[in-house]
Amino acid sequence: MTLVVVITVMSAVFLVMGLAALRLQKLYQLQSERIYALQNQLSALCEGATGTDERILRFEQTLNKLRDHQHAIDLTANSSQPSYDHAIRLARKGAGIEQLIDNCNLSDEEAHLISRLHGARDNQPGVH
Repeated sequence: MTLVVVITVMSAVFLVMGLAALRLQKLYQLQSERIYALQNQLSALCEGATGTDERILRFEQTLNKLRDHQHAIDLTANSSQPSYDHAIRLARKGAGIEQLIDNCNLSDEEAHLISRLHGARDNQPGVH
């Protein structure tokens, strides 16, 4: 009888240990799946962050190029922009169209217009 009790107790212990092992196996499997899912999410976030960093870098490079280009345009515009005030003063003093074009960086049409509007009255034909 003692042998039967020992076998029964041992069977119960093995059964409990077996059930515990199955439960631990399920828990291990569940934890492994969660870890895998979190690794995938982390990888996606890292890839997104890397892509965002690259896009920000490209954006900053483009912005710097645009700033440089705008600065160059501003410099060019300031240095080559016709000086209408100066051209008007010259026209009032009797400067000719060629002088307005050369000195004030005006086009032929601009020089003619300023000469007509602001030129000395005695230099204009048909005006008495």
